[in-house]
Amino acid sequence: MLRRDFTFAKYLELCRRILDSNYILLTMEQYFTLRNKPNKFIIIRHDVDYGNDLSYTLKMARKEAEMGITATYYFRTHDDVFKPDIIREIADLGHEIGYHYDVLGEAEGDYDKGIMLFETELAKLRQIYDVKTMSMHGGPLIKGMNAATISGMLHILWNVIRMRKVFVPWASKDLWKKYDFRKYGIIGDAYLSINFNDIAYISDTNRSWSNTKHRLNDYVDGNMNVYIRNTDDLIGIIEREDIQRMVILTHPPNWREEFGDWLKWLVIQKIRNGGKACLKTYWKRDGS
Repeated sequence: MLRRDFTFAKYLELCRRILDSNYILLTMEQYFTLRNKPNKFIIIRHDVDYGNDLSYTLKMARKEAEMGITATYYFRTHDDVFKPDIIREIADLGHEIGYHYDVLGEAEGDYDKGIMLFETELAKLRQIYDVKTMSMHGGPLIKGMNAATISGMLHILWNVIRMRKVFVPWASKDLWKKYDFRKYGIIGDAYLSINFNDIAYISDTNRSWSNTKHRLNDYVDGNMNVYIRNTDDLIGIIEREDIQRMVILTHPPNWREEFGDWLKWLVIQKIRNGGKACLKTYWKRDGS
């Protein structure tokens, strides 16, 4: 019988093991505001990147709240993602809402335009929730491109074939080399404000806990490197308390239950990962 990882049932098992452990669950806002932090804690963080993610996100948020888990959900503000009723419901469930920003890429490297976009988008999200923390969206593709669908990947391939640029050479977190996000009432950035030499960063990007060779931007500077083959490995780490403090980042659409939907996403991720390996080579050659 096929043993499937990255199912919604497996995610719920992970949550139950966390709740049964000695770890304290924190949101990002709690981590940045607590003066005396627990010796052992886990921050559960979710990134909501595309409109197709919303149904999975709402399902996850509802079930976490039912289990007594409070997590942090980082939302982009693009029209397909910014659905006030959904964001408001997730906030009403007790979860923290944060800002998932990608403004420097959208501004094509123009810092002054980027900070204006930041102000506008943050104000838009704050009409729903008093946002205190943020996280950069790590998408490396230029505006208008995404690899969340087969058609999106074909569009990227077509641009590569025509020798057009597909990658942005900017990371939005670089905006804070010129500006200070604290002036906007933001108390912490999920990448910039955490010491990852002390806290392990564990991410399911690419539908893998350790497949960093296919990650273009989703990584942190730190020495808390952990090899995790599958979700059962992560559960074992939590049960043994091998790591004292960790941030666990998941993307809700990575956790699918119905077999056809699960298989479709598995195939898409395999294609994406192969494409990323090719694009990394292209990126270096292109100088982007």
